[in-house]
Amino acid sequence: MQRLPVSGSPFPFGLTFLPEGALGPVVGATRGPVADLLEACEVLEASFAFVPAERQWSEDAAERLIAAGVAPFWSISGPLWPVIDARGALDGLRATLTQPEQVGAELEERLDALTIEVERGARLGARVLVIAEDLAGTDGPLVAPDFVIAELMPRYTRLVETASSIGMPAVLHSDGDIRPLLPAIARAGFAGVHAGGGLGFEAFDRLFWAARDAGLVVVGGLLTGELGNAARAEALGSTIGVLARAGGLLVADDGGITTEREVSGLVTALAAARAV
Repeated sequence: MQRLPVSGSPFPFGLTFLPEGALGPVVGATRGPVADLLEACEVLEASFAFVPAERQWSEDAAERLIAAGVAPFWSISGPLWPVIDARGALDGLRATLTQPEQVGAELEERLDALTIEVERGARLGARVLVIAEDLAGTDGPLVAPDFVIAELMPRYTRLVETASSIGMPAVLHSDGDIRPLLPAIARAGFAGVHAGGGLGFEAFDRLFWAARDAGLVVVGGLLTGELGNAARAEALGSTIGVLARAGGLLVADDGGITTEREVSGLVTALAAARAV
């Protein structure tokens, strides 16, 4: 299993896709996305944090996180959903079945711009590349695995190879149950997956062990669906703390948090995980 360049005691912890302005339970009065993220990382003793490349504040955040000793994970949006959305979601998904090579050609047209974003993150000192693309829902893949393997993964591979050549391992972010895609994700060169969005704990647990079997690190575990209730958040944290000690898990939110109540649950769950 490839190691990602972060460490922490008793295990690495990080923040992923948190909405701007929701960190009040951690930072008090909010002072802007970069200041809030930095303070939250300090208060929660985070080892890493996602930086969405498309945000105007991304370069400032990456530089200041590095200065604070926090590893920036440089997140770019993958090429697929803009191609699908240009047709409308249903027609776009249908086209991946009926016109896979045409959709593949449109993916190809987006790669140069994405490669530039990968290289920008590397110049800023980002430690890990995150390619964010929702490929699944709670019941399994949204996009046919045959299309993912034939048309999408070869494009991901090129971005992953670009990142690897300049010292950044790569992680794939997707919501839902991506277990059928894990072998292809590993073959594409990814070191890990940020996963679990929309899943309950039992489904996440199955995903975690399947990813370990595929040689992939999992980022996540603090599931939004459990964070709105303090008792459930504490119970989840205790369980995730045990999993983290098994190895192969970088503890983080699952990317679905939208409210301050859920941020409070994240704090509760993290404390329980660290206390195991």
